[in-house]
Amino acid sequence: MTSSAISPAIIRPDLLRDQFVAAMSRVPLSVAVVVAGAPEHRLALTVGTFISVSADPPMVLVSVKASSPLCKAVSTHRRYVINVLSAEQVEHSERFSGRPRTGRPYDLTAARWTGVPGEPLRYLEGVVAAFDCELVEAQPIASHVLLIGRVDEIILGAERPLVYWSRSYGIPSPLSGAV
Repeated sequence: MTSSAISPAIIRPDLLRDQFVAAMSRVPLSVAVVVAGAPEHRLALTVGTFISVSADPPMVLVSVKASSPLCKAVSTHRRYVINVLSAEQVEHSERFSGRPRTGRPYDLTAARWTGVPGEPLRYLEGVVAAFDCELVEAQPIASHVLLIGRVDEIILGAERPLVYWSRSYGIPSPLSGAV
């Protein structure tokens, strides 16, 4: 059996960050837009770190840069929604990461939103899934804050998720014959 693993080497500290970023770019990530804040002051931000923490009770985790206004909005309002983007929603990923090809960065009016009648609109139309969460814990770690939320409501939608890897967007595809 052959291995394609790279031999470990002593890495100079000044090169470690660059090598870390290059290595992490090879790890496929789901793409999600987190929405939080009061209805008249809602914020939306694209995140690449979104994972399940527990199924019993349902809990999820997102990682957000500590300096992001979204951290304050979640901390203040204790609620947020994670919208997992579908393959057709690259434009939303770019807009809510601050790098739209057209239009203004972070412009919530450029997207179509849905919600429960009488409540603020918070679900992006066309997502794979959306998780309405109550903040359980906000754990600062290095430059980011890990937001752990208890899931109170789930919306299911499209079936083709958007993924990001090797600095490009794509879609997952099953391996033939794999179970």
